[in-house]
Amino acid sequence: MNASLPAVSHSNPTRMGRARILAGFAVLALSACGGGDGKDVAQTGPPNILVIVADDVGYSDIGAFGSEIRTPNIDALAGEGRLLTNFVSGAVCGPSRAMLMSGADHHRVGVGANPEVVAGLIAQKFAPFGTEYGFGNLPLEYRGYLNDQALAMPELFRDHGYRTMMAGKWHLGQEVVEPRPGRPIPMEPRPASFPDARGFEKSFMLLDFGGAHFAPIPGKPNRYDSVTYGENGRTFHANELPKDYYSSVYFTDKLLEYLKADNKEEKPFFAYLSYTAGHFPLQAPAEDIAAYAGHYDDGYQAVRNRRVQRLKDLGLIAPNFSMYESPRNPDPGLGEKTWDELSADEKAYQARVMEIYAAMLTNMDRQIGRVVQHLKDTGQYDNTLILFFSDNGPDDGRGVDEGPNLDNSYENLGKAGSAAVYGSRWAEVGSTPYRMWKGRAGAEGSSSTPAIVKLPSQAGGKPALNIPVHITDILPTLLDAADIPPPAGTYRGREIIDIEGVSQWAALHIPAPEPAARPAGLAGEALGLSAFVRDGQWKLSRQAVGDADVTFSDIPWELFDMNTDRGETQDLAASHPDIVARLEVLWDAYVRRNNVLLHTAAP
Repeated sequence: MNASLPAVSHSNPTRMGRARILAGFAVLALSACGGGDGKDVAQTGPPNILVIVADDVGYSDIGAFGSEIRTPNIDALAGEGRLLTNFVSGAVCGPSRAMLMSGADHHRVGVGANPEVVAGLIAQKFAPFGTEYGFGNLPLEYRGYLNDQALAMPELFRDHGYRTMMAGKWHLGQEVVEPRPGRPIPMEPRPASFPDARGFEKSFMLLDFGGAHFAPIPGKPNRYDSVTYGENGRTFHANELPKDYYSSVYFTDKLLEYLKADNKEEKPFFAYLSYTAGHFPLQAPAEDIAAYAGHYDDGYQAVRNRRVQRLKDLGLIAPNFSMYESPRNPDPGLGEKTWDELSADEKAYQARVMEIYAAMLTNMDRQIGRVVQHLKDTGQYDNTLILFFSDNGPDDGRGVDEGPNLDNSYENLGKAGSAAVYGSRWAEVGSTPYRMWKGRAGAEGSSSTPAIVKLPSQAGGKPALNIPVHITDILPTLLDAADIPPPAGTYRGREIIDIEGVSQWAALHIPAPEPAARPAGLAGEALGLSAFVRDGQWKLSRQAVGDADVTFSDIPWELFDMNTDRGETQDLAASHPDIVARLEVLWDAYVRRNNVLLHTAAP
């Protein structure tokens, strides 16, 4: 069993109107600290809001964060906006999206883990899944869908006069259910949790965790074609996609279609563009792949070293930054070979899969450029808040997925019908300079992702924001930007789970703000096997390394000073038992509050 398989805060009490007034004064007083001419322009009316999410993209996979991957349009947003260098996402995609939409911890709103993973763990008898809890008696926190008590970002904006629209991955509308004849896959769609039911007036969704990036090949279906799409509540199989479908292009086409629709009332818009670029299977148009030919022939460590140097040159990490180095062979859990140990054919294969991954991100970037250009052409860009981030760190899936109608020959890699992933060695490059990758909640590389915000009326780039910004902070921050009061207790006649994140709206206008007060700290976990709790400079981490069959209690707590060692190279637990004990209290409270299920020994 893979032991390394796969935040709590309080709402800002400052009222919205007061926060916006203070932020406005901050802009006027501090505009000289921005880039360009240093003069932000006056905001006219409620801002438009565009949230763009990439999938499984690592901290250093974007040009503005030190990558060699070409992302000029995202980099331009960074130049006109602000880097969030200490952004904290969830450890995996479903939980991240649940926290984004609700502003609350993912367990409380029903997505303790990805639903397809929970179903697999039950089948594997991964305690307590499949032992104490099975298909018929899962706690509400692990059913897999955005529950009815959760707030949903689009409904709040819709109810306050915004047009709401989305295109792309949803992954919040499937429920783990009992298998039965005719329903062998233990999940089924839950329409009450679809985008159209949660506030999006226009929506095109991929319901599942992922799927093929190209349309199915007629007569040759594979497992990545067996996914569900939907538009405005009507669901359909991938077979109905147009023949020239490519995920990033089509999602963008749909969002632009919605943006261009008649708007006689001249409402502002809230738009959510949720790409699957970065997520396996790695597939991209041939011309985008060809543009990266030879770029990765010198291997993992060489690319990682160049990224580290660029991060230092950009001032995103200190010149003396200490970087975690993962155990090398013969460790069974991270047993992929180093570059020097690969054969010539293996090197060629590994270089190609990274070329495909880079091509996916460059194609996504081009699509983002189309949306930005539309906003500029229509005079909406200056009054639009744009947020870009990745849902979690890079995926370490290994090798290829074999199966009917999958052709993973070298010549077919990246094309329709192929199913390559790029493995932990490239994932380690994507997470540079941090430790590990997706699903390893105790490690920085799992939830430290690239994030950029361009404020409405912002005239030039501002200094990087280095304070922790948690994914649950996004909803209250956007509400603050739009001067929408956050509901509490009830909303439109139903009981709700209150927003737990803190608004960063004022902080986004200040060159060097103080971190927000979080009495409960920040905490997170993945599959009951890895976890963290952070309070101020201190981070308590529990992270298994390798594939040893362990329980949560078998994994020792480690303590890291995030002010001096974000690379997590020096465990200070033994020398600071008082801090460990204090953070353990916060962790225990988090487990109780969110009904977190921890992996225990199977009977």
